[in-house]
Amino acid sequence: MCSRLPRLLPVGPGNYGKIHSMKKILPFLFLLLLLAVAVLVNRQNHVGALTDTEKKKEVTGIPDGALDRFRNPDAAFYFTKHARCRMQCRRITQEEVKEIVRSAQVNLRKSDPDAAGGPKYALEGYTSVEKQHVRVIVAPKKRHLTIVTVIDLDEDWVCPDCK
Repeated sequence: MCSRLPRLLPVGPGNYGKIHSMKKILPFLFLLLLLAVAVLVNRQNHVGALTDTEKKKEVTGIPDGALDRFRNPDAAFYFTKHARCRMQCRRITQEEVKEIVRSAQVNLRKSDPDAAGGPKYALEGYTSVEKQHVRVIVAPKKRHLTIVTVIDLDEDWVCPDCK
């Protein structure tokens, strides 16, 4: 009993060129495969070579030690005119904003650590008096923490035009 295996290309004078050209392409395909493997290995080695600080920033988007400034009880705060207007409209005090900043619960989806004018972080929490769910946008500067705006996440307030 002899079983016959199907042939992809029947042997014959008309198929010699096809087989010959496939043999020419095979080394290039092999080199392409090796190149792809080398790129993948290089990427793995690069990720493994990161320092602990770089790894933390890669995972969280926040450089090591950046949150320490928010938690510092002696940190100086500067409230922009816009932030003061929003706070007044939403009945949120400066002390409540400082409490939320010091708790440093960062919402990474709403933060921009690589902003052109310097990093901006969205810190969220609840006010101590009225238990409002609040987002505070903070821009750390050399000498102080700038409060850019304050947002009530649960209630839409009708506020005057705060610029």
